[in-house]
Amino acid sequence: LLYENRKQSLPKLASMLGRGLRGVKTRMEKLTDVNSAAYERLFVGNRSNNNDLVDDDDPEQKGSRLTPVKEVLRRIRWDGTLLQNDFTVQYYDRVEESIDEATFDAPNNSVSGNEDLFVFAIPEHRIVSVKYKQQIVWDKDQRVDRVFGSMKGNGETIDVVIENYADWKKEKDEQDHINRQRQAEVAFRIKTMLGKERFDVLKDTSVSLQHPSGSLMATDELITQYIKTALNIFRDARSVDIDDKNVEDSKVKQQMDVESLYILSELVALLPDDLLRERILLKIESHVERLEGRKPNQTTTVTSQDLPELNEDDLSEKFVRGSGAGGQKINKTANRVILVHIPTQLRVECQDTRSLQQNR
Repeated sequence: LLYENRKQSLPKLASMLGRGLRGVKTRMEKLTDVNSAAYERLFVGNRSNNNDLVDDDDPEQKGSRLTPVKEVLRRIRWDGTLLQNDFTVQYYDRVEESIDEATFDAPNNSVSGNEDLFVFAIPEHRIVSVKYKQQIVWDKDQRVDRVFGSMKGNGETIDVVIENYADWKKEKDEQDHINRQRQAEVAFRIKTMLGKERFDVLKDTSVSLQHPSGSLMATDELITQYIKTALNIFRDARSVDIDDKNVEDSKVKQQMDVESLYILSELVALLPDDLLRERILLKIESHVERLEGRKPNQTTTVTSQDLPELNEDDLSEKFVRGSGAGGQKINKTANRVILVHIPTQLRVECQDTRSLQQNR
């Protein structure tokens, strides 16, 4: 799993594996060291399977675009082989400013219009994900579609999901059990290091960040503040356990902060929310890079390549009318942003909000 996803960022790998940043970095270094035992086990002892280790196409290229959620909802509604009460929809409630969840067959008692089912009355752009029982089958942020198999659904369709759900649930329960054990081990180690009172503060801070309504409620500012708070807790514990004379050197203090952040990453890597976990790990890696004096693009993922610098003269930007749900504000204003890299003709578009400035 680690080798197959070696081109992913270090925080992404840590999130996938439930391991701290330093642990994943060490494993990646071993996998790319031809003299290591890990490299020998993977390649030398299994040459017959080496063809399976070649780079696959980017998962996002397996489908040209993510299937719109309205198509997903219509499939669930009209496909006679699917039970509507097996599905739930997560959506952004802009009044409560939270991510809420509704059963697919819930009646529409709150949104004006002719739709009898609530999930069809929700504006499309506010739907975040769709779940079959406990498994996410469509996710806007993750670009996953396991109903029609587009994008990172990698061709897996809802009938396959249903057929394999029991195995998926068993594997998930086993992984959850392993994670709980690892979480207890990591928590015990951190508690021993910080002391009970400081550990309880860190624990409460971590729980408060895990908003019950979903990871989208944790803003970048909240995540940054969380990391700063955690770092201060570690520093406070150090000031008690270590003679101040030994930490007068700023470089020594920075190294201790780096060590604390790596330890924190082990705890974060076991948080239940996939997206929140990765976002926090990205911020932690950014802090580590700054403390170690590395540039942001000098990533610790060994096989990643530096990105080329972009020349603004090579970029073409234009604004066109939006499309889709959102009313006249979307369809009659030029709020859709298109950016083209002229030398490569690489094109990116954004119409996530009604605001042109936010989309830019």
